[in-house]
Amino acid sequence: MYSLELRDVVKRYSSGGEPVVALDHVDFAASPGEFVAVVGPSGSGKSTLLNVLGLLDDPTDGQRLLNGTDVTNLSVAERTTARKESIGFVFQDFHLLPTLSAVENVALPTAFDPGDARDRAASLLDRFGLGDRLDHGPSELSGGQKQRVAIARSLINDPAVLLADEPTGNLDTETGSAILAEFERVKSEGVAVVAVTHDPLVEEYADRVVELTDGVVVGGVPAEADADADVGGPGDDGVDDARRIRRSTASGDR
Repeated sequence: MYSLELRDVVKRYSSGGEPVVALDHVDFAASPGEFVAVVGPSGSGKSTLLNVLGLLDDPTDGQRLLNGTDVTNLSVAERTTARKESIGFVFQDFHLLPTLSAVENVALPTAFDPGDARDRAASLLDRFGLGDRLDHGPSELSGGQKQRVAIARSLINDPAVLLADEPTGNLDTETGSAILAEFERVKSEGVAVVAVTHDPLVEEYADRVVELTDGVVVGGVPAEADADADVGGPGDDGVDDARRIRRSTASGDR
């Protein structure tokens, strides 16, 4: 079972004249513990893909699944709940609140939940080497430290999927490599990581690179799954496919 999947998804926008097709019959999937990089020129539909995957926007046609459950036609409230429980986001510009400390920023997604998540937030920051920066504000942190805070925040609710928008875009190569190493550690815990990027460095760390041009995806579904779909018999539930994909990932195929 995939952590996140799109089946024949189309996304159209009305612009007063001809409708704009941002996603053109897209098939896409990410397995637990897989790091997928999505690349393509500006205007190719990468942001739209990320928004649809992240339940921030709905497809015009097609099907969207999260952990095997159809989440194509949820209400706004249902989308919010599913997103909060299963998806973490990392942004290029970090999106940290300047008036909050590092630990408060990490705990922010749990603000309306019962209990206090400060201990878990502190534990996540310690794991990312920021145990001595818990009470520092964003203005007191370097770019790499801010991105680590953002990653910790994305993991506060134990998501199945982490979506990253240009996660190394504002970082130098050394710091970017350190952040991508953190993503590798996250995926080793079974989290599916999907990063939209222009940075060739991200491609070096990814298990699979998906190309998106003019709304058309190439390599959106693992090759093993495509081959098995051609020969699979009735009743195939995809479990063996996912196991093969994970074995391929673990062996270092890129």
